[in-house]
Formats: sequence, structure tokens, C-alpha cells
Amino acid sequence: MMKNKSSRAALVVAMTACTLSLTLVPKLAFADHHKDCSTMVGCDKKSCEIKKQITMAKAHGNTNKVAGLETALKGVESNCTNDGLKQDLTTEIAEVKQQIDKYEADLKEAEEESNLDKTYKYQQKLLSENTKLKQLEQELSSLDGSK
Repeated sequence: MMKNKSSRAALVVAMTACTLSLTLVPKLAFADHHKDCSTMVGCDKKSCEIKKQITMAKAHGNTNKVAGLETALKGVESNCTNDGLKQDLTTEIAEVKQQIDKYEADLKEAEEESNLDKTYKYQQKLLSENTKLKQLEQELSSLDGSK
């Protein structure tokens, strides 16, 4: 009878260890996925966000995505510079401003034609582009502040 109790105790300990190992691994991956990249800027932020995506892809067993993200991470680590990011953002800001000008002209034309559907459509597009512009300008500003 004593042998039986010790066998049960050993079994309970072994099962508890297995359960803990199965529950801790996903929690660690989950914690890594929630790493805060928002306090970072530039290339560091870009690397952090890719690493988060790699962790999530691994947790979901998506090996193809992991491979692609690891390639992207190597590219960022070897080629990314904050000056290059600033240049890209400046170009993208100019393109968004051009798009805003186009949508403003289209909106004016739609209003002159009293076309409510097109007026609404271009108002929504302008809202979206202006939001995008603000985001890009904030990103550029954070890069300028990280010298």
C-alpha cells in the first residue's frame, strides 16, 4: 500500500511538471508577443515589430511566415538606417500630400455637381489620407528627435 501511494505521488508530480511545461511555453511566447515596441523608434522599432511577428508565427506553427520574417529581419539588421527611414518617410509624406490635393480637387468637383455619393466618397478618402499624413509626420518627428 505504501508503494502505491508513493507511485501516485510521483505520477502527480510528473503530470504537474508536464502541465506546467505545456502552459509556460505559450505564455512566454505570448509575453514576448506583447513586448512594447512603441517606445522605440526607427530601425530598432522595425526590428522589434518583426521579432514580435516571428514569435507569433512560431507560436502558431507557421514555418513559411517565420522564414520570410527572419529574412526581413536580417535585411533590416544589415541595411536599415534611421537616415534612410527619414528619406523614405519624407518621400511618402510628399506622395500623400499629392493624393490629398487630388482628392480635394475631386471633392470640389463633386460638390459643384451636387453629387452626394461622390462628395461623401472623397470626404472619406480625405479623412483617411489626412490621418495617414499625421501618422507619417509623427513618425518622422520621432526619428528627428532620436538623434
